[in-house]
Amino acid sequence: MRMCMLAFATIALVGFCSDANAQTNCPELARLRGEAAEAAKQMTGVPNRCEAYRRFSTAWGDIFRYANDHRELCNVSGVLLEEFEKRYREAAKARDNACAGRPLQSFPPEIIKR
Repeated sequence: MRMCMLAFATIALVGFCSDANAQTNCPELARLRGEAAEAAKQMTGVPNRCEAYRRFSTAWGDIFRYANDHRELCNVSGVLLEEFEKRYREAAKARDNACAGRPLQSFPPEIIKR
């Protein structure tokens, strides 16, 4: 399960890095990205899984809010903003599951046997 979330975090950060122009125009956006990367690293091997996922979802929420508030200044496209929002929603869902003691991702119906 940890490998799944590490892969999720890596994919999320790679998706974030796809718009280099937004980062060069806005060093604050790059700083927030660094915080999200650091939070992703801290998600594995920690005793308090809930707190690690809270930090990760907070980092993505900060990225999304900053990008939304500074769209023109940072040259953030609508597609990129939607991607940030999607990553934030996924991080928040993982946080909620981690803090409730549930699996981080729900299983597809074909895996669940009755």
